[in-house]
Parts: sequence; C-alpha cells; structure tokens
Amino acid sequence: MALSNYTDLQSKMASWAPWLANETTTVPDFITLFEACANRRLRVRQMELSTTLTPSSGSATLPTDYLAWRRVTWTGSPRVELEYVAPSYLQAAFPDTPSATPSVFTIESSTLKVRPVSNTGLEFLYYQKIPSLSTGAPTNWLLTEHPDLYLFGSLVEGQMFNVNTELAALWKGRRDELFDEIALLSNKTRGVGGIRVMGPTP
Repeated sequence: MALSNYTDLQSKMASWAPWLANETTTVPDFITLFEACANRRLRVRQMELSTTLTPSSGSATLPTDYLAWRRVTWTGSPRVELEYVAPSYLQAAFPDTPSATPSVFTIESSTLKVRPVSNTGLEFLYYQKIPSLSTGAPTNWLLTEHPDLYLFGSLVEGQMFNVNTELAALWKGRRDELFDEIALLSNKTRGVGGIRVMGPTP
C-alpha cells in the first residue's frame, strides 16, 4: 500500500503497531500531536509563503497560519526592507507614532506594527503552519515529500499513549534524525552554500 494520504497513513500506523487498529478514534489525535511537534521543529523552504499585509495606523493582523517571520518589506518607492526591533524599543523610540516611511517593525500578540506609521502595503515573507491532515484535506507537502517523518512521528505519539517507552524512544530517535535531515536538505536546496559578500572586497 502506498503512503500518500491521510487514510494510507492511518493504515500504515496500524501495520507498524497492530494495537492501533482498535484505536480508530485516537489515531487522528496522534497525527495531530505530531503536526504540532513538526510546527515547532521545522523551519524549511516549503513552509515559506509571501503575502501582502495592509496596515491601518501602522498595524496589521498576522496571517492565521503564521509561525515566524522571514522578511518584511515596505512596498513604497523605493522599497525598504524593515528591521525587527523589540516591542519595548518601538514604544520608546516612537512614542508619538509619527507618519513617514517606516524603517522598523515589531510583533505583539497577533499584530505586526511598523514605525514610523504608514498604511502602504507590506510584502510579508513568513513561515506558515503545516496544513493539517484530515478526511477533507487528505494530503499536504510534508506527507508527499517525507511520508516517513509523518509515520514515525505519529507512531511516537501513539506509543506514548500506550505507555510503551521503549518503542516510543525508538521511533523518536528516527523521527529526530529525519527532522535534522529535512532541515539540512532545505538548506542545500536554497542554492550554492558559499558566502556571498556584498560590496567591494579587500
């Protein structure tokens, strides 16, 4: 049997751990718990998404699938790549919220703020959450490209539920190896690994 969708994954989990065949209501929970773990661990190229945020009074709501930012660019003329600062610095440096071309941004709760204030659109490159598997959404990029991670990661959660610490440790070791391998692969597929020096060199 292939391992290409949500149903395949649940069947394969039962093949590797036969007791799971009787846990039809909890197996989806094990997959969800693995996805939560993967969202905390992975920051790879396939998770990057670019969107446009439109601030109001210098504030914009983050996407609902936001995990972490990669780049924030003000789209006026000329375009400006904004620098991240801590919320306390933003408040201290711009107490009067002046309006001008922004140079910095911060993130508070689910809101991105730019200073000086501008309502011009922002090009926002960020890491998005891995789309959750379900009956209505039976596959995603992670299952397609790395089905072994989904299998072993979900088995870890199942064996923890079954209080089988020996098998949980076995699958956890393989899961963590795969996390590392996928991160290395992402770095390699971004391009040449050499350091690019901007400007004149001595």
